[in-house]
Amino acid sequence: MLDFIFYHTPIFYLIQSVWRDEAFSYFMAKPNLIQVIINTANDFNPPLYYSVLHVWMQIAGKSDEWLRLLSLFPHLLTVYFAYKLAAKLFNNKFAYFTALFTLFNPMLVYYAFEMRMYSFYALFTLCSLYFFYTKNWRWYIVVTVLGLYTHSFFPLIIFSYIFYLFLTKQFDFKSVFRVLTPLLFYLPWLPILIIQFLHSGNSWMFPVDIQLINSVLGNLFTSYEGTPGEMWKYTAILSGIIVIFFILGAKYHKKKALLFLTPIFLPLVIILGYSILRRPIYVNRYLIFVTVFEIMAISLGIWSIKNKTLQSVFAILWLIFVIALNLIIPPYHKKTDFKTAFAEINKKALQDDFVYSKTPIGFLESAYYFRNINNIFVYNPNNVSIPNYIGVNVVFPNTSKSSFPNLFAKTFLVNDDASFELIIIR
Repeated sequence: MLDFIFYHTPIFYLIQSVWRDEAFSYFMAKPNLIQVIINTANDFNPPLYYSVLHVWMQIAGKSDEWLRLLSLFPHLLTVYFAYKLAAKLFNNKFAYFTALFTLFNPMLVYYAFEMRMYSFYALFTLCSLYFFYTKNWRWYIVVTVLGLYTHSFFPLIIFSYIFYLFLTKQFDFKSVFRVLTPLLFYLPWLPILIIQFLHSGNSWMFPVDIQLINSVLGNLFTSYEGTPGEMWKYTAILSGIIVIFFILGAKYHKKKALLFLTPIFLPLVIILGYSILRRPIYVNRYLIFVTVFEIMAISLGIWSIKNKTLQSVFAILWLIFVIALNLIIPPYHKKTDFKTAFAEINKKALQDDFVYSKTPIGFLESAYYFRNINNIFVYNPNNVSIPNYIGVNVVFPNTSKSSFPNLFAKTFLVNDDASFELIIIR
């Protein structure tokens, strides 16, 4: 039973080894807040999450579990706002289903236990939708500005609202101005965003193909990123089922459906189209806001079913489905176990011993877990330039070494799979 709980439920996300992007978050948030903002300007995303994590680190210390739990709080707030919005769109009783549907969505659950900004991203998405729909413009501006300073793709949500106003014949100067107002507070960061985008050409992202396009809605709903490989056909089928519920909602509640479908399909067309025509920029987690709108659009489709018994059946089936996914998916999100490797290394290493990462890929996890941060480097005998997208250059700009230390010392050479060998220099 304990094995099942710890390795086959979302608890596994909380307790497993920190991976590269999480270690990057930690090192980005570690300096003072001014330096956090400067470092962020050299990365891709805005500084809000790293600033919040910086404050949280003063409370939580360096504990994998506590640092990750920061992302759980916005997830729970997302559930609350899902209930609030559903109560206005549907009714109070059905709102409980939407809240549970949000709570157990596997994409949102996965990032509710990761030391990254995506749970905040999802929260500000739903909050902006709620205040946009209720026309509470003061709070709409607040949460949308927070969203803009959380992820660089957030402007796509604002432009989707503008397109929604156009489609629903609400496209007047006053409404458009209100929707665009948060961008005024984003202007200081806009030049940095442009520079970041221009410098992001050298990327690890995979090309967009027809397989991804057919599966994209299912991938974003389930957090599927290609492992195991045989699941593509199932996420394609799921995408088709999701579209059926989109159509069902649109058939009976066109205006409400457009509220969700516009921020799903407009950004997807832009991102997938640009990825095909220019260069890849599609990554599941960058579009986690689409998952939020998917949840609401599917809920609308279920709510549109006239027969109450049938409506309840489909609601229960969807809940069973998302809960089951949370019991099936976790092992496929397993990270390389640097935590166990460095528990052994830290026992053997003396204060003056070294760790060298064999490639830049495993460096950030190694730096996170090694107890002597000043004695860890990337082994780079050919002095090859480290790509910026790995993140090493931002937080450790002078970490490459072409040779091992020329003194009596133990050096642990760590591979990308967390295996290591001991090298003694005399």
